[in-house]
Amino acid sequence: MDEKVFNIKREYSIPEFFKEELDSEQLDAVINSTGRSLIIAGPGSGKTRVITYKIAYLLSQGIKPENILLVTFTRAAAREMVERVRNVTNVDTSSLTAGTFHHVCNMILRRYAKVIGYENNFTILDSEDAKDLMRIAKNEYKETLTKEEAKQIPGEGVILKIIGYAANTLKSIREAILDMAAYLIDYQEDIERIYMNYLEMKKKINAMDYDDMLINTLHLLETNEDIRNYIASKYQWVLVDEFQDTSLVQLRIVEFLSSVHKNLIVVGDDSQSIYSFRGSRFENVEEFQSHEDVKLFKIQTNYRSVPEIVELENYLIPTHSIPKKLKPYRSSYHMKPVIVKTYDELEQADFIVQLIENKFDEGVSPEEIAILYRSHSLSMVLQQKLDVKKISYKLLSGKRFIETRHIKDIMAFLKILANPYDNISWTRVLKLFPGIGQKTLTKIVNEFYANLMEYPTPYGAFEQIKFRKYPKAKEIILYLFENSDENPQDLIDYIYNEFYREYLELNFKDAYSRKQDIERLGEIASRYKSVESFLEELALSENIEIQSAEKDRKNERITLTTVHGAKGLEWKVVIIISVNPGDFPNGMALKEKKIDEEERLFYVAVTRAKDELYIVKQLTGTTKPYYGNSFYMRQKLPDFTDKIPKELVEHWKIGYSD
Repeated sequence: MDEKVFNIKREYSIPEFFKEELDSEQLDAVINSTGRSLIIAGPGSGKTRVITYKIAYLLSQGIKPENILLVTFTRAAAREMVERVRNVTNVDTSSLTAGTFHHVCNMILRRYAKVIGYENNFTILDSEDAKDLMRIAKNEYKETLTKEEAKQIPGEGVILKIIGYAANTLKSIREAILDMAAYLIDYQEDIERIYMNYLEMKKKINAMDYDDMLINTLHLLETNEDIRNYIASKYQWVLVDEFQDTSLVQLRIVEFLSSVHKNLIVVGDDSQSIYSFRGSRFENVEEFQSHEDVKLFKIQTNYRSVPEIVELENYLIPTHSIPKKLKPYRSSYHMKPVIVKTYDELEQADFIVQLIENKFDEGVSPEEIAILYRSHSLSMVLQQKLDVKKISYKLLSGKRFIETRHIKDIMAFLKILANPYDNISWTRVLKLFPGIGQKTLTKIVNEFYANLMEYPTPYGAFEQIKFRKYPKAKEIILYLFENSDENPQDLIDYIYNEFYREYLELNFKDAYSRKQDIERLGEIASRYKSVESFLEELALSENIEIQSAEKDRKNERITLTTVHGAKGLEWKVVIIISVNPGDFPNGMALKEKKIDEEERLFYVAVTRAKDELYIVKQLTGTTKPYYGNSFYMRQKLPDFTDKIPKELVEHWKIGYSD
């Protein structure tokens, strides 16, 4: 549809093609959602389509792209939606603000950081950088304690989880400890003091971690009425995707951003809220709905799954959910979901391997098969069996691309160009060079910081430092400071060719694959004009490694993932393993009375399947009969499969008899 035709359509309240592309529930939500509106979108119901057409409809009514804000939970989702809007409308959407919460907050803070005591060129600490800095803050505090007291202090990873939870839920450190790790309550004062050290260190090196980006944006909007009104005046419409996964902080942010024009459209499904450990609140949906004058829309036609699976999904809708009734769109597949009973994990693995091989024989692509589990450890026996049978698989877990050691090394060189006060990156860079230990690097960095007070440029400040023993380090860093305005790909190539290629070969057994990763990093960097923009985008990207892997289709593989990792994805054949009391639902979650979240996790797992669904369980949880499930045997925990009506599923028994 060309621009001229679309402009003519703007004279009418509903463009005609909307009625052809949307079902009645979707059309109602698109046209009538105004003010404060909640759109409950069931699994496979076309949520992305609704958001896309809502934006298209706003454009058809004369709203300018720059007056629309779309907040999503992944960059990929934002790009997909904006691209779809462009295709539907043929309107230039480049001025439309779309991205994750962190992207939106970064955009705001880059302009207003000085208002809250930061420089606008602040560094974004990834989770590994934050852990390094927390370790320094913790060790500094431990120096004030006796050796015996110091031994008892919780690890930096635990402390980061506690303060992260406190930040996202707007709770005190004490409340966060009681919620997450009550056994650490005696260490409240220690954790608080370490946290204060950590805050001071971040300010000193002009750095924010991911939680800071949200908290600092909220603080800015709460305490600066003029700034808040200026930003909120721009956005006549604010749309939020995956609203069930928002935290209290994120809810407050979008409420502030929509505070002038009062148009806040949120889309999600409270039945699929599964990130409470990160501070997400399915209660946000309930509270939003209870607000005065809220409009509620339900999108309930399931376009993903066959009727046999949809019927089971309806039965498994979590207890505490806004009522909904999913309606299947597809025709019958003539196969019900299957509950498979095996004796133990070994037998479960044997069955799954046989099932997968059968699916291959039937012509099902490996990419259309997924194995889901509650926790990663439940997949270990299966992984071994798949390896023996030479069935290729990919794991949607593990370290992110930008958090691997070799990538972080290269990134550290660039980070000191963007923020010369980034002490974490200085430590990483200097320790790469032979002979430079903690004492030497501390001396170098302190001298550099002192020189920055006297010399106008980082190049001049670093040039004054004497480097008789380490000429290569000085040569490389001076070159980077002198050429910091070059394309980031050229700088990466320089670092790699002049130093890091040799370092890789000397320090890593898998140097070849790591070289390929650095080449991939260079390819990504070539898209950016400056080091600063490249670092920002990479820090805020959630799936660089997956997007890169998508290019290689020669070796198709089945997918192994936790249910959390499966959120938002779908496959023709889904196998959920170890659905045993104590395993799934998780024993510790049940002990903490979190059955609600376990129900939502199981619901999410089931709703990933398009054609075939297999739910596999064992009489025993491990290869040692009754050992792994001893918690279950003692406590008699709830079993998800027990409450499923027999008429909704088939029952298979493998390798044993009653």
